[in-house]
Amino acid sequence: MSPGPGLRHALATLVLPCLAACSGCQDGPRPRGEPLPQTPPLTRPADLPPGLGARAMEHVRALVAFGARHPGSPGWQRAVDYIAAQLEALGLPARRDSFRDAVEDLGFQNLSTRIPGGTERYLVLGAHHDTKITHGHDDPAHNFPFVGANDSASGVGLLLALAEHWRDHPPPATVELVFFDGEESIPFKWNLARALFGSRRYVAEYQRGLAARPDAPRIGAMILLDMVAATDLHIDDDSNSDRELKAIVRAAAVACGHERYFFANSLAVTDDHLPFRDAGIPVIDLIDLADNPQWHTPQDTLEHLSATSLQIVGEVVLTALPAIAVRHAPRAPAAPKTGTSGR
Repeated sequence: MSPGPGLRHALATLVLPCLAACSGCQDGPRPRGEPLPQTPPLTRPADLPPGLGARAMEHVRALVAFGARHPGSPGWQRAVDYIAAQLEALGLPARRDSFRDAVEDLGFQNLSTRIPGGTERYLVLGAHHDTKITHGHDDPAHNFPFVGANDSASGVGLLLALAEHWRDHPPPATVELVFFDGEESIPFKWNLARALFGSRRYVAEYQRGLAARPDAPRIGAMILLDMVAATDLHIDDDSNSDRELKAIVRAAAVACGHERYFFANSLAVTDDHLPFRDAGIPVIDLIDLADNPQWHTPQDTLEHLSATSLQIVGEVVLTALPAIAVRHAPRAPAAPKTGTSGR
């Protein structure tokens, strides 16, 4: 992912000089954005799983143990096999979409699975599984060991833990979990034309499917999880995300008592949600980027992560999802009863 306006100068004072290679910016994270739409108060569900964060962290540890997971690396292959095996162990089919970019001469693989929730439209919950390429760059500062504990194992781990929860507690709408490949820019300096390979592919395939079959189920909204496990958690107010979805998430955070972890800093993030947004789909990126000194550094390791943070984000997602479903993936109205009745 790449920060948009408002981040480079602030991050450069916090982290390694290599982070100055972001997209164009102003000075420092912007203050909280314009007021979000009012949303009716939400209720914290009674069945929120207390061990969700701990289970997600188990997956994070397993992925980090594979080492670097950039496309084509041994760790990458082990990671995609691990994700598929975890889904299949839950009785969920793991669909693998392998594709090759001719320009980069690189192979990628998206994984996805759909969990029925009784709605025709479905919600996409996504995370990227690849890690930043941190070798072979001209600048020596961009070459270092990197295991991507927060970026990208945290989002993947939380999606897998949510899948396990939904095995026994059906979601309020049909959901499709998508594990995107190739989110990271191949050059160390962000280059949009050489990043977001998996999400672009997924949206292009989705649009091709609708063109061939206009009555196929449609995506109602997309929720992206990216870097959601930092011990010092601060989910950003991303200006590229849908304002209504942010209002629902804020209301969910209030219902859970987690509002202090959400939307303190406003910035524009370039991430896997943008191909969906550009296709007219409401999106939200839950990401901790503005205050993340470990981002794209050798310090993105397990010691800077917390199962509590994964629990917090997971609880907010589960609390927000029913309201998002009502707005973007409602259940079809019941068919009217037929027949006659006598006295």
